[in-house]
Amino acid sequence: MKLQFLLPSLLIAMGALLFVQCGQSVDEAEKDAKDEMERLTEEFKSQRDQMQADLKALRDEMDARISELASRMEAAGEEVGEGFEDAYAELVDERSEIERALDDIGEATEETWADIRSETEDLYENISGRLAEWMEGLEEDM
Repeated sequence: MKLQFLLPSLLIAMGALLFVQCGQSVDEAEKDAKDEMERLTEEFKSQRDQMQADLKALRDEMDARISELASRMEAAGEEVGEGFEDAYAELVDERSEIERALDDIGEATEETWADIRSETEDLYENISGRLAEWMEGLEEDM
């Protein structure tokens, strides 16, 4: 008779223990997931802020080059070569692209970040490389 009572009690106790253990694992999993989401959010914000800073620095450099080129073109007057005018127009267009990218970054969410980041990195590499080439070419023309 004691065995009939003991066996179900033992099964109930084991089930309760197993249930409590699973509950703790779920709580730990929820905490781990929350911690991971917070880490990813911070990583997103950090990457976004760094990319904005890099683009703003490139924009500032372009502003300086555009201003310098405008001054040179003004000083040269009628003697300005077509290369200068083309370079100036390209610099202004590229600066507009940087502004667009800065707007996109400002509106980025964690869901859209991967695409925006990829596009912006490509834009940055493309423009910064061409800026150096333009300036070298202009120096040769002067």
